[in-house]
Amino acid sequence: MSLFIAFIIFTANYNNKMGIFDFFKKKSSGQENSSIPVQEYEKPNVEVEELEIEEITEEVIDTIPEVSLPTAEEKKVNEQFEKIKTYKDYIVYSIALQLRGDYTPLAAFEKENGEVEGFAYMVTEDAYALSPQQAVGQMEEKFENELQDGKIKSYVILYHSQFNDNGNHNPATKEEEFKAISLSYHFKGDDKGKIGLPYIFENGNENITYKGFVEFSHEENNEIMNTQLVDGKDYFPNTEAIKAPEATNEAGIIIRKSNVHNLVNAWSGVFGHENFQTKDHANYLTNLLMQAAVPDPAGEGKNKTDFEEVRFKTIFTEELSTIIPEVKTNYTLDFETRSVREWENALNLHAIVAGPARNTFGVWFFATDYAENRNIYLTQPHLKVNVSGIVFILDVHTNTTLPDGTQMSEDFTTYAPSQDLPNYACFDFIATLVDFKETELLEDGSIKGYMLKLKLITNEEMEDFFTVDAFVNKENMRFETLTKGMKLTGALQLQGKIAG
Repeated sequence: MSLFIAFIIFTANYNNKMGIFDFFKKKSSGQENSSIPVQEYEKPNVEVEELEIEEITEEVIDTIPEVSLPTAEEKKVNEQFEKIKTYKDYIVYSIALQLRGDYTPLAAFEKENGEVEGFAYMVTEDAYALSPQQAVGQMEEKFENELQDGKIKSYVILYHSQFNDNGNHNPATKEEEFKAISLSYHFKGDDKGKIGLPYIFENGNENITYKGFVEFSHEENNEIMNTQLVDGKDYFPNTEAIKAPEATNEAGIIIRKSNVHNLVNAWSGVFGHENFQTKDHANYLTNLLMQAAVPDPAGEGKNKTDFEEVRFKTIFTEELSTIIPEVKTNYTLDFETRSVREWENALNLHAIVAGPARNTFGVWFFATDYAENRNIYLTQPHLKVNVSGIVFILDVHTNTTLPDGTQMSEDFTTYAPSQDLPNYACFDFIATLVDFKETELLEDGSIKGYMLKLKLITNEEMEDFFTVDAFVNKENMRFETLTKGMKLTGALQLQGKIAG
């Protein structure tokens, strides 16, 4: 039986403007643990973002029962705590990231002069991230070498793990595996060690309760958890960029890899941004996939996925199943494949294909047929392709003056790679609306939109030199009335497939 994994990724954006520590809630007298609201988590990306810091004064953890304090003579020094508290800033920082929905592995090290600094891998424009296992493994190798060379006194690696007071500190990679923040540490002259800060998700992942380090006392846990981060301080002055794997094959085509791309923007363009944010479209699309996996000789399910201008294309393999929106078109371009960016996180079933069209202008597109035509794309550079688009934002273009003061001509059109969504085949454009028609999607026709014919390049010798059919949801339009010949501006994602 094949493994059914739906590749439908939806990103939960964190929009709350409060400081990190506004989320720490003071306990009521009847609470055993303090609870902290947290966003629903996703597979972590290995990058660090600057955090807004606000002061906290509340006690945030109380999981180990209080006992009578021993006398000064009875007190014993907890050597493990004395070492670990060196990195208390970074324990709190890791918690703060978790509150933002970020499950990034982090590291910190102690220099010979006693200063402590952080280290993190950074995702670059290449859109490639390390898995938690890779990040932890590479960090450990890096700092073990520096420890042996006498460059540092100690280090700690913080990551989310399967630890549940059971000795299992393996990195968490699945939703149900996230149990604790594990610390893998090594101090000069001592053996390596691992310790865990378990947590529990409650109320449908709306709250998280930290159970405390079982090796530490109540007071020791609170000393760590009450640590105040300094606003404006750069806790991670040491970073290392992650480069995407790249190779050139025998056909001269450059093959790059991505493992962080997803279909969020495409589906948001189809369903409408507001509608997409407020309704459970992930569940809807997953149900469509499951229904499509069942034989349907009568074709009764076609009206759920195949509409007049757009179809929801399902792809099934032994390892992964996926569903993508495909805008129908007969528009064809002569195209030469120069590079392909394959999505490793979709098992290379999806890719962005780039190269020149009509031996003149550059273009790249999301290949909706890559799963079945991967070999052709990688071995036959010269192709005829159907190109269409999904519009994310649409507005009337009224500014006819360029930044340098030059006036645009009436037939001026242009397109340029999006600065907001690099490597997604997304473009900002100024286009002439050649034609349009209303259309509907879904069985009940609840998704309302238009099919637009957009002239992206004006060419005196060829009317449709680069004129694409594109779907726009009415919700994503910043105006109401379309008129043939009007100038439009906005952003769209190009998609394509081999013509035939």
